[in-house]
Amino acid sequence: MKGICLLGGLVFLAACHTVNDPVIKPNKPLQRAELALTPAAVIAQSADSEWRLLDAENTLYLNLDTGTVIIELMPQLAPLHVENTKALVRQGVFDNTQFYRVIDGFVAQGGPLFESSADRQPLAYGQYTVPSELSARIELSEEYTRFDQQDGFADETGFLHGFPIGRDLSSGESWLLHCYGALGMGRANELDSGGTELYIVNGPAQRYLDRNVTVFGRVIDGMQYIQALRRSVDLAGVVDLTGVNSIQSIQVAADLPPAKVQAIEVMNTHSISFMRLLQSRQNRTGEWFVHQHNYMDACGIPIPVRLQAIQSDK
Repeated sequence: MKGICLLGGLVFLAACHTVNDPVIKPNKPLQRAELALTPAAVIAQSADSEWRLLDAENTLYLNLDTGTVIIELMPQLAPLHVENTKALVRQGVFDNTQFYRVIDGFVAQGGPLFESSADRQPLAYGQYTVPSELSARIELSEEYTRFDQQDGFADETGFLHGFPIGRDLSSGESWLLHCYGALGMGRANELDSGGTELYIVNGPAQRYLDRNVTVFGRVIDGMQYIQALRRSVDLAGVVDLTGVNSIQSIQVAADLPPAKVQAIEVMNTHSISFMRLLQSRQNRTGEWFVHQHNYMDACGIPIPVRLQAIQSDK
């Protein structure tokens, strides 16, 4: 089995130091009363127009014995990984496999284990390895929200389409951050050696892995099932989890009957309410708090989601 590099901690985004210069600015300055809102109050007062439904074509359902983990993919920054992973998913490559390396506070890694290339089933489309996509040079749209320009790992961090991203302002490169819940692709020393080694960050952000491993998605719902996986005994990652942590299947939501798809809304990260949420996270209000730090890094805020009732087929 090839050596595998895992990632750090992603998904549910957060805010960093300042929202003084967002790309999308409020129509009017935020009032003192708005800045004093708690995160829960900001979410409760948000407008329905500030939320979006998950795109079923870029949503995965990872089915474990204990429950289903819902993952949103990010094709804008890692298109090859998104398309190739969906191709493998649709051919059942991940079905009846397992999370074979689960390091507490780091990552849970799983998928098929191949002793050699001869063990791999023939593919009708897609491939077992995919070129790395550690960063991308893309034109950021008006939906990008600039956030922190004092980050220790990037010139700037911000949010794009519900994902926390880092930016190199000199090169124009952008990448997804290793926040809690991030989905990445493990690899050996060779950059283009990954393709089936899925991992999910199950601990604090591992930002030192940014631009060393490809991140291409994040968990939207079901992290409790990832956290309930049996841990590896050997921190080096020896496969010692035979017979546990089974992955029953992974499915693309667009391939499922409507009645089987959970309707989930995610707050738009270029909305006014999200900017207010960043402010409220930087300076927490309420009687319990006695000190405000006026700071939060980009991995410190879960992106709000709303789970709706399962659609009826009637």
